[in-house]
Amino acid sequence: MELINRSANMRAFIGFDFSKQFKDHLTNIQGVLKQNAEKGTWVSPSNFHLTLKFLGEIDDSQTNSIDKVLKQLSLSNFPITVRLKSLGYFNKKDDEYRVLWLGLDGQMNEINKIYKELEQSMYHLGFDKEERKFNPHITLGRRIITDIDFNILRELVKPYLGKEFILDNLVLMKSEIIMGKRVYTPIKSYKLNDNIEDNHR
Repeated sequence: MELINRSANMRAFIGFDFSKQFKDHLTNIQGVLKQNAEKGTWVSPSNFHLTLKFLGEIDDSQTNSIDKVLKQLSLSNFPITVRLKSLGYFNKKDDEYRVLWLGLDGQMNEINKIYKELEQSMYHLGFDKEERKFNPHITLGRRIITDIDFNILRELVKPYLGKEFILDNLVLMKSEIIMGKRVYTPIKSYKLNDNIEDNHR
């Protein structure tokens, strides 16, 4: 079902959206980090997601082609069980972490399978293949400044890790700036195939 009206062009990506329960849990972890940071830009809980493929600017004709690919992907893949594994970061300079994120554990082969299928399908539609190695992660904040040792931060969030969640909602997501804030809005959602009989064939 279409959730919003499309404009002629939009900035978009494909990923997994999360359940409210999962987003609430991530918000609790984020809260622990906020209490131990001096400043930073924190991801809005409504924006928590797992990126599979950044598309850049797309138009209506591309959206229709992407829709067909995601429909097929959702039918040929089953819900995925993941666990929160560890706190990580990209690019630290002095006391500032460019990105703070959570890594995942669990059915990672299934996530990688969907990623590879998606990369190949999007390449055939004219999108460039990602040159960087795929590193599934959930971004919690950017440009986070703290003088607390990173190992201590890891220990603080450790009690929240290991909990299992299900990834079953593949989405084509619109990304835009509204009133100075980044907002992600689902264009279309695709539930992964949860047919138990198919799953056990």
